[in-house]
Amino acid sequence: MNAWLVLYTWLQHTHPDVPHYGSDDFTFLKGALSTIDRPYPYLIDQLHHHIGTTHVLHHLNFSVPHYRAEEYTKAIKHVLGPSYRYDQTPITKALFATARRCVYVQSIHGTQYYQS
Repeated sequence: MNAWLVLYTWLQHTHPDVPHYGSDDFTFLKGALSTIDRPYPYLIDQLHHHIGTTHVLHHLNFSVPHYRAEEYTKAIKHVLGPSYRYDQTPITKALFATARRCVYVQSIHGTQYYQS
């Protein structure tokens, strides 16, 4: 169970396109948008109340109840435009691609992206 939760959380916050911000560049909004929605198999998505497919929304407004998250996510996609991140790579493939491509960031200052 613990391994699944770590994997799930890691994939929500780790992607080559998701930046990391140093204290000199961080804002709440930048931090909240430093996550990515991913598709999960139907049963997993249902059992987890869509937290993997609506995780960007969760970071922007954690008080939205799970039963409204899909509706709100559709709405924020239009508002956020290119700032909304979604990766449609299947989870098993994303796991290996992320492990290979997202190894480290070079600094704790400014805006950093994962390096391999």
